[in-house]
Amino acid sequence: MADTHIWEAAEVLINSMPSTQYRNISHSSVNITAEELASGSQPNGRLSSVRRFFCLFVTFDILFTSLMWLICVMMRGETLIEIFNREIVHYDIKVSLFDIVIAAILRFVLLLIFYAVICINNWSVIALSTGGTCAFLIGKVFVYDWPNASQPVYQVFLILTSFTLAWGEAWFLDFRVLPHEQHAKQLLETIVQRTSERTPLLAPRTSGESTVNWFSPVDTPQSSPRPPRDVILTQEQIDEYKQMAEESMANAWNTINLEDWRLEKRGSVKGDVVESKQTEQFGKVYRFTGMVSCPAKFLYEEFKTNLTKLPEWNPTILKSELIKEIGPGIDLSYQVTAGGGRGIIAPRDFVILRRTAALNKMGKLDDNDPYCYISSGVSVTVPGYPPCNDLVRGHNKVGCWRMTPKMVEVNNKMEQQTVFQWLMCCDLKGKIPQFVLDAAFASVMLDYIIHVRKYAAESKAKGLF
Repeated sequence: MADTHIWEAAEVLINSMPSTQYRNISHSSVNITAEELASGSQPNGRLSSVRRFFCLFVTFDILFTSLMWLICVMMRGETLIEIFNREIVHYDIKVSLFDIVIAAILRFVLLLIFYAVICINNWSVIALSTGGTCAFLIGKVFVYDWPNASQPVYQVFLILTSFTLAWGEAWFLDFRVLPHEQHAKQLLETIVQRTSERTPLLAPRTSGESTVNWFSPVDTPQSSPRPPRDVILTQEQIDEYKQMAEESMANAWNTINLEDWRLEKRGSVKGDVVESKQTEQFGKVYRFTGMVSCPAKFLYEEFKTNLTKLPEWNPTILKSELIKEIGPGIDLSYQVTAGGGRGIIAPRDFVILRRTAALNKMGKLDDNDPYCYISSGVSVTVPGYPPCNDLVRGHNKVGCWRMTPKMVEVNNKMEQQTVFQWLMCCDLKGKIPQFVLDAAFASVMLDYIIHVRKYAAESKAKGLF
């Protein structure tokens, strides 16, 4: 079932790419198909489906060869003890056929160790096993005692079967397994590489209002499909939003402080790192950590108070609208993000419940002596903002920006900078292959920090801090 879903997603991915440069990945202009992408992909480091089929084929080789050997020796009408003594105990290459089974066993062990356990991407081992098997079988033909063979047809068929299976394994690995995996890898790398060429698969988000603003604009609408409106909420709804906001901030704080994160990718700037962790509550979450040369409070205030100005310096957001303030540090916002990946990802909209606050080291509110500043966001439903027919409504499970002040020595003087962290766990909905998202998320987060640092540098030049 999982392989079927991957294949369907890969077909959507390939068919949605109008540019031929995504299809012709290698220098030999190999045409990438959905079948190659799906069968060659290795989600979460598991064996690709085409490599699993190769391992199954190798297993079939040893089972079929052993069955053919049993048929050949049983045709003599001997007992199992007599067969065992003649074929194995008193082995003679001129009369015994058990060595063909031994050759199949050696191929099975050798190929599974190198291609299923070690997972090498080289044809040298299969060439060695096939070449050695063929050399042995040719020698076997010359030395075998054919005149005294009881059933020569079966012996001939056994030798030809072993010869054919050995060559079939070599052909399948060299013409199916390795090319499919290489093509799938190159396609994913090409898509992810676009993040450094202003045409990313998933562009980065730019504000603490939510963790969903990270798409690059490619032929997208010029404005939000819905005008601003006055939303009237009952006191019961307001109380519910406030409770959800506090819970979302607590979830974000607890998640971002978890231990044992797995490294996904390092950035070109020293200290930039993207990590991931599988959680029971939200699934796979990502965490970015890097330094920004500006005071943490300045960055926090910009994100907190200038929500509607985000599109002015962030082209990946088509619309950023403040729906309603619920209470101190709690508000509702509506955002439309641009599409990305040359049409692979369509524009999406989000309704976000945001909670901003200054916290101490225990995660409690502390405006007097804060340890860090946080802006968390979670998707909610709001009256008057139902999903649009022409946009996919994304879902932000948990996420936040965390900005922690840190004094750093720059040019022999101390300067206040920000340890900038971004926690992201977002369900984009739609038919986007999960392995494509996994490959892109790390590059997206590393690319986004460039926008934050550029904005901070421009603000410093204007004397804003």
